[in-house]
Amino acid sequence: MKTLPMIPSIRGLLTGDRRGRHAVPRAASVPALLFFAVATFSVFFLRSFQWSPIFSFGSATCDPTRGQWVRDPDARPYYTNATCAFIEGYQNCMKHGKPSLEFLRWRWRPYGCGELERFDAARFFGLVRGRSILFVGDSLASSHVRSLVCVLSQVEKPARSRAGSFDHWRFPAHEFAVVFFWTPFQVRWRLTRGPPLAVGPDRQGEVFAGPSDLHLDEPDQRWTSAARDHDYVVVSASHWFARPAVYYRGGRAVGCHGCCVTGNVTALKPQYAQQAAFRTVLRTLAGMDGFRGTAILRTVAPTHYENGGWFDGGECTATQPTDPEDPAEVAEPEAEFYRAQVEEFKAAEQLARRNGVRLRLMDVTKIMLRRPDGHPDRYGHGPGEHDGFDIDCLHWCLPGPIDLWNELLIQILARG
Repeated sequence: MKTLPMIPSIRGLLTGDRRGRHAVPRAASVPALLFFAVATFSVFFLRSFQWSPIFSFGSATCDPTRGQWVRDPDARPYYTNATCAFIEGYQNCMKHGKPSLEFLRWRWRPYGCGELERFDAARFFGLVRGRSILFVGDSLASSHVRSLVCVLSQVEKPARSRAGSFDHWRFPAHEFAVVFFWTPFQVRWRLTRGPPLAVGPDRQGEVFAGPSDLHLDEPDQRWTSAARDHDYVVVSASHWFARPAVYYRGGRAVGCHGCCVTGNVTALKPQYAQQAAFRTVLRTLAGMDGFRGTAILRTVAPTHYENGGWFDGGECTATQPTDPEDPAEVAEPEAEFYRAQVEEFKAAEQLARRNGVRLRLMDVTKIMLRRPDGHPDRYGHGPGEHDGFDIDCLHWCLPGPIDLWNELLIQILARG
């Protein structure tokens, strides 16, 4: 597992459409003493361990983040590039001739709780009728949106529209909408040598080159002002924090990464900025006036470059998940990004509960760590068509392993 590579350019992936809220129609028993003993042990003896989400699956209660990928030769993808028109070129491994489709023959099996149910679009629509979901993040968030829309489009073809910085897919027969807002940082930001406001995804190459100004204590009002109009908000972003940036607090530069250090501005690690940004974003959602919905944090999805990185011959040629017995570990700085996300989630959860906001964690980091076979590698483009990088071990094929995120999403929404 290599350290985090950088993306030279990812332009033109997605923009979006802003909208108002839809009208919203709104286990097994455990002996009390045993429950008290387990809870007491958890509080006093396990506080230093990683918090994990617990879901109910029928009569069992389990942690879906602990398990293994098992081969299913009869598995079929929820959609293909022939049945979904929303797959971007850089994700379209089928179109670009990925030589093995073995990566579609695996399913995630959590330990101790049987099979994780396949995504049921009819059930999902039943849960979300009259509601809307807003995804906020970078190109990986865009990939999650495309995955969800592709699955749902097998039941109802959505009407797509775009306005400002928002992309919008409406499913009128089910009174549901999916909205996407592109941002690599989620807090207020701008190109240091660019216009006074943040730019859109069409200028991602400039953002990559940087530096950018990140106001770590100020949420990006472009999307937070719209969040209360939605019933569900999914936030995620990590990789872009590794790019050059100047960090601000209270309107004053306090540090930077990958830039010249002058005056009172000191060199800071990107993990510092990522943790501060998520602290701002999660506490904003947890305490947002008028928002009584569900906010979901999706954790970082690791990259899988081997034998180099973006610029020096790195590749990801694996054709199956890693061996469950292999003690694979998340590399830095992604491991630090992950720890920071979980820490800030735990800190914001109590505030959310007091304010009537449901704050949930979609922990995908260690699940996706074991899927080095699910990236486009060199099959995210045709010959001579690559968009600034030739081999992609950051994004994921669609269809592909991240379709699991929808299976986790429906469990979170069903949990309430």
